[in-house]
Amino acid sequence: MRQFISMIPGLIFVLGLAGCCTAIPTGMTGGIPVIDTHIHLYDTTRAGGVPWPKPTDQVLYRPVLPKHYDKVTRANGVRATVIVEASDRVEDNQWVLDLVAHNPKHYVGVVGNLPVGTPAFAKHLERFAKDKRYVGIRLRSFPEGVSGFNDAVWRDLQLLSDKGLVLDVLMSNFNLDDIVLIAKRIPELKIMINHLTGLIINGVPAEAVWTKKVRAAAQYPNVYCKVSGIFQRSNRSPAPKKVSYYAPIFEVVYKAFGEDRIIYGSNWPVTDRGGEYGDQLAIIHEYFSAKGKNVTEKLFWKNAAKFYGVTIR
Repeated sequence: MRQFISMIPGLIFVLGLAGCCTAIPTGMTGGIPVIDTHIHLYDTTRAGGVPWPKPTDQVLYRPVLPKHYDKVTRANGVRATVIVEASDRVEDNQWVLDLVAHNPKHYVGVVGNLPVGTPAFAKHLERFAKDKRYVGIRLRSFPEGVSGFNDAVWRDLQLLSDKGLVLDVLMSNFNLDDIVLIAKRIPELKIMINHLTGLIINGVPAEAVWTKKVRAAAQYPNVYCKVSGIFQRSNRSPAPKKVSYYAPIFEVVYKAFGEDRIIYGSNWPVTDRGGEYGDQLAIIHEYFSAKGKNVTEKLFWKNAAKFYGVTIR
């Protein structure tokens, strides 16, 4: 039976199997628990290396493993995490599942990466979906030999929907028109727009054309938006630390998707390009906490639990 957390000021207590309690710092969110729905884990020292990041990346090219991320969670009150697989190697889906198998209470979900639109997709999905932590896949790009949204791609996306799994979409290779296309074609498929649509945030009011496209995508109730990767999207290093820099974009997304379809994610360790994890979390919390505790709880954990089918224990 699922055990839900209880809170007292300044501390979150998690009920253990023996009935005792362990104190966890609440971090930046004033006691509201956090599910981080977007981190990457990889090991650059593995045989054969990694497809991402590249060795030339002086910030990210290093082993990024649970022992490193666990320090971040302890410092910032992150109660649970969904990992997003950045490798296009099929076996790396299993690698990351195995990597965090020691701590299923914290690492509650994996968004995998499979070659959509290929003959092997259904077999791969059937294999990995047997693990309840495998909550869906991310559409990063079309695999070699697959040109656009053809019949095979639609077949595989429909299969994903039929299994009750989700689709995260990396917006660097796709756009909001693509989101509308998928949402309209497969209305039962839960779709997550990554990183505030992939827009470059420049500290000025949102452009009308972009705002219109956001609203068009948000008309579909199966589409959600991740408030994530804001330091990366600022396109500046170090990233600006003032809430006002990001507020115009936050406001468009909030008004379009409402309080029930916005979800927090960090994009760690890419956050390191712009500043500390806690800095980014504090910016997001400061903006959305002004809208009330109910909105803040939905952003930081309730909507994630519903979308990905995970829980905090």
